[in-house]
Amino acid sequence: MRNPLTRAIPFLVVALAVSVGACSSGSAAGDDGRTVTIGVLAREEPDLNFVAEHLAEQGYQMKVQVFDDNIAMNRATEDGSIDANFFQNANYLKSYQESNGSSLVTYGPWLQTTAVQFVSSKHASADALPNGARIGIANDSANRARELQLLAANGLIELAKGVEAPTILDVTANPKKLRWVEVNPRSKAAAFPDLDAMTAPSITVYLMKDPSIKALYEETPEVYGTYGGTLWVVRKGYENTAWLDEATTFMQSPEYKTWIANTYQGLKKTP
Repeated sequence: MRNPLTRAIPFLVVALAVSVGACSSGSAAGDDGRTVTIGVLAREEPDLNFVAEHLAEQGYQMKVQVFDDNIAMNRATEDGSIDANFFQNANYLKSYQESNGSSLVTYGPWLQTTAVQFVSSKHASADALPNGARIGIANDSANRARELQLLAANGLIELAKGVEAPTILDVTANPKKLRWVEVNPRSKAAAFPDLDAMTAPSITVYLMKDPSIKALYEETPEVYGTYGGTLWVVRKGYENTAWLDEATTFMQSPEYKTWIANTYQGLKKTP
């Protein structure tokens, strides 16, 4: 793991996969199948508004609805209130399905991802963290496990061996007696001022636009690539997929990748 004591810079990787395959079929959501509503988090809103502009040129009207609750967004997708959502990776969806008995399915390949970082605006290095420092981590099982594994990989803590989705109960060594503050991932920016440090996706850190933030640890491309990235998710039996094929193809295009790079200035890209 690298330990760059520098301003946090996001990694945003657009997948190179080109195959688009339906995972399910079912009833179309709109009267003509050309008007759809999708759910996103605020961090994905600019990206999907750009996709919506492209779809409009193809005769589709894609309405982008911002949610501040992951569970509510998945439930809205499953009950047909919205056509699809774009915010989660496969691990998060699996965790949600296991906890909620959901039959949501993914559509197409994962499209983009960001590294998880361990950041602070109060301390210049992990070594400088005081005993009893307040550390913000995600409160959902998928993100929390990934974030704890980042800290363990850099030697800040130790985790029980063989645990696939560790929690704070699986921390077996904590030399600095760090105090864990579990935070909804959507609320990390608001919680950050009260914390000594926190783990968060680099895109979240980037959008905070705070030059005092420094990345103490960050996942390497070899690590974050193994987690996959954000996928389109629809309810089982969803048939209105022509717009999804168009959106997925566009999100793998040079035009979209260039827009991402220009929008998120200072972006580090993998080859």
